[in-house]
Amino acid sequence: MLGILRLMFPDVLLPATTALGSIEPGGREKGILAGANVIMPNLSPASARDNYTLYDGKLTAADDASRMLEDLRRSLQGIGYSVSPGRGDSPRFRAE
Repeated sequence: MLGILRLMFPDVLLPATTALGSIEPGGREKGILAGANVIMPNLSPASARDNYTLYDGKLTAADDASRMLEDLRRSLQGIGYSVSPGRGDSPRFRAE
């Protein structure tokens, strides 16, 4: 489905959601490889994460946000991608 959406809407921000990683190890990375172009890391403090539990078995990351970002960088580098430090605007709507 992600690949079809990417072909239909090449400029859309298409997330590889936490749910993909929750249902299968490496699921977010597979989502990126299928056409997604956004990952939304959970940077909430560990003490507040229970307030945002939407479903059982949700993928969790390291307690330290900087460690979690480093893990994400390594994971994406492993599939040939990198984390962009920018805002993430769609190229179609980016101010020049």
